[in-house]
Amino acid sequence: MSVLHTIYFSANGTTKTCAAYIGQHLGLETRTYDWLRCPCSDTLEISGKDVLLLAMPVYGGYIPHICTEMMGYLRGEQTPAILAAVYGNRHYDNALLQMKDILSRQGFVVIAAGAFLAQHSIFPSVAAQRPDEKDRAVMAEFAATCKDLLAGRDEEGWDEITLPGTAGYDASSFRGVPFRPGGDRTCISCGACAAICPCHAIDPANPRETDQNLCMSCGACIAACPAGARNYHGAAYKAAGLVFSQKCAAYRTPELFYAGKKEEK
Repeated sequence: MSVLHTIYFSANGTTKTCAAYIGQHLGLETRTYDWLRCPCSDTLEISGKDVLLLAMPVYGGYIPHICTEMMGYLRGEQTPAILAAVYGNRHYDNALLQMKDILSRQGFVVIAAGAFLAQHSIFPSVAAQRPDEKDRAVMAEFAATCKDLLAGRDEEGWDEITLPGTAGYDASSFRGVPFRPGGDRTCISCGACAAICPCHAIDPANPRETDQNLCMSCGACIAACPAGARNYHGAAYKAAGLVFSQKCAAYRTPELFYAGKKEEK
């Protein structure tokens, strides 16, 4: 039986939730790779007999730069890949296309991709409580279609999938948001935030402060803080939150894409 290799980077838990739900409905033996807690630092080869499920959060229309670096260690053998881009209700822009481009260069064949909604990591009032029941129903539908595609891989294979995005995109064009989380006076100096930070932007000896140049505003430190002492602060943050919440108030729905089956010639 094929093995499903589920890889995700999930600072706030929502990308992990989406990956787990899709993977559960694929019904395959699963190996899980948590790139937040266990960053990939060596070649990971995934057999063509197996399946890759890659779930990534979207930051400014792209996947996090540290994840693109880790994706460089992946190696496939015409291995089928399923993509999930998880975003906070603005847009996923080039994220799916970026993931496909990287994987295609490294021996994977993307057969399906989905853009799914989750509570925004910087402005949590946007897409609050998502993924919701409707999202989970779509993820189950997505997994069911992926199962059908996988069932026919030996007989027919797949045509190249077409994904939305801008040709010639520059993934380095997004330089982050101007907000960084920090600790307040309720900080207990436990070091949980420093331990989880993927960018090493928090000094364990002074965990209330954040290195502005290293932090990528993923919010992992906020989720990990047992005292609830870390968050975004300041008048500029609050003002930006009001504007962003108004612009992104509409209820967006997941978007799904599939590769067509090759026809016999």
